[in-house]
Amino acid sequence: MQFSLLEQALLALLVAVSVAWFVKDLWPKIRHIRAGKPEDRPRTDRLPARLFTVLKEVVFQWRVVGGRKVAGTLHALVFLGFSAFALETVDHFTEPYGFSILHALLGDGGTRAFQLVLAVVAVLVIVGIVGLAYRRFVMVSISPGPKSYSSGVVALMIFLLMATYLNGILAEPLAPKANWWLHALLILAFPPLILRSKHFHILMAPFDIFLRTHTLGDYKPLDLDMEKLAEAEEEISLGLETVADAPWKMRMDWLTCVECRRCTDQCPAATVGQELKPRQFILAGRDALDGPQDAPVVGTVISEKALGQCTSCGACEAICPVGIEHLQLLIGAKRSQALASGVGMVATEFLQSVERHGNPFGSPGDRRAQLLADLGIPEYVPGETEYLLWLGCVWTYNQDAESSLRSMVEVLDRAGITYGVLPEESCSGHHSRRQGEELQFQTLANENMDRFEERSVAKVVTGCPHCFHTIRREYPTVREDFEVETIHHSELLMQLVQDGRITMSNQGSEKRITFHDPCYLGRYEKVTDEPRAVIAGAGFALTELPRRRERTYCCGGGSAGFARHAEDESNRVDQERKREIKESGADLLVTACPECKMMLDAAVDETIDLVELVARASRGDEAAGPVA
Repeated sequence: MQFSLLEQALLALLVAVSVAWFVKDLWPKIRHIRAGKPEDRPRTDRLPARLFTVLKEVVFQWRVVGGRKVAGTLHALVFLGFSAFALETVDHFTEPYGFSILHALLGDGGTRAFQLVLAVVAVLVIVGIVGLAYRRFVMVSISPGPKSYSSGVVALMIFLLMATYLNGILAEPLAPKANWWLHALLILAFPPLILRSKHFHILMAPFDIFLRTHTLGDYKPLDLDMEKLAEAEEEISLGLETVADAPWKMRMDWLTCVECRRCTDQCPAATVGQELKPRQFILAGRDALDGPQDAPVVGTVISEKALGQCTSCGACEAICPVGIEHLQLLIGAKRSQALASGVGMVATEFLQSVERHGNPFGSPGDRRAQLLADLGIPEYVPGETEYLLWLGCVWTYNQDAESSLRSMVEVLDRAGITYGVLPEESCSGHHSRRQGEELQFQTLANENMDRFEERSVAKVVTGCPHCFHTIRREYPTVREDFEVETIHHSELLMQLVQDGRITMSNQGSEKRITFHDPCYLGRYEKVTDEPRAVIAGAGFALTELPRRRERTYCCGGGSAGFARHAEDESNRVDQERKREIKESGADLLVTACPECKMMLDAAVDETIDLVELVARASRGDEAAGPVA
């Protein structure tokens, strides 16, 4: 195809205009990100791991497809076209100047073969974009709202791009010159358009995913040295007080959001009709970037009520396909409530009870000593005891949980494991941190780490996933030299079964069993196979719940919810999970978290901890029999 000098000049001018327009619209967004506060965390460390994540989630669309199989696959087809057509796009714009990069690289035969491959890709892209458009604008009952009509424009443009390409490679294309220019104009219009729509994620998602924290809910401790705070020349923000306090990565998150609503669909509070909707506060953050920077985050980006409904289950962040860290905003806003404003908190009684009594139940201190004496639990002896048995608040101070602890002691004794407890044990501080009370968390953490150090503790086993996650992941962020191997009791139980130190039998029980994955065990720590292996080792077939493993549904007990029970909510998270458990047809619910057991008790005939099942089966009792 021949092009005149006028056409060549016009094309060069249009390319320059498109690039200039793109840069002009991009700069304000970059300025918003650069205005964010610096972060005291590495964002480019462990480079191979970060690059692998980008490869998996961007190139292979792992999280996109995994979150929604049909819609995700359609999106992956469109992304395939976006990637595959990159070289063809360059070739398209060099053609008017008498140069073909495809012919230079592949020769005549290779170019034709490449075009045929792209023809197949183009058909797949048409299938994908038509399917996505149908889902968004026709299947309105499941489509994310409100409707984004820019999405319709982009969908039409992508469809026309593929159609003009297919027409252009025909032996006798229709209106070849007009077809070429339409294809070129669509490409030139695309960059400025994506900056004015949610399709900005096309540019930003790879960077946001690359910079995301390695683990879910990776919080950095605040520097709460009172002398430093008093001597600081500038006022120091304690948490996320105003929009100006939003760090640069959080601002990038707000701008990257693709508005897909997956986070809200996964949020347990949103599912039962509460006010909290993760997509809503992310988009509110985006809008806040153009408003007054001294506006309070609580009230501007997220309401007090919605913030109080978060259980810190992490479902929103875990499902996000573009690397948004919802939990950083939630914990930052709660820190501002607890440490700066002092108003709007929903767990004040919980925090006060921990402060006054050392536990959330307000139980007297001699309760623990009496429990240890009744169960004959020994103290940890340095150099002689293998495992420190970490009890946690629920096992220690909730009488209904005593059967689980009794079973744990029985199983450890039966397996010949040497174990012991600390003479004193402070609350791990897990829920204090989730409610923004960073000072209380750090105080409790340091008390416990001092005790670990005094006793030269090397290994810790606990039945509480909240304590497990906090000691394993968060204590080392408070003290870099803290090195204690921490495992959950489901991991130890599986090992004991595999090593033959525990033998089990269900004695012919036909009980139908289902298992509830605790959020901090399944989603945060990826411990999902171990409890199932233990249940299988006991000879039971498992009836799985629809939402399970890393996609588990919260029991409602997180962020001190097990102590608060969301009294002010008519639609409670635990009731939704109980409904799902009941509909499974199970007679027996097994879980691996004392807080989940509290919240989900009475969902079916009986609810027990995993270690109770092991104790019964190792004694040869029928699964329905009570623990002695």
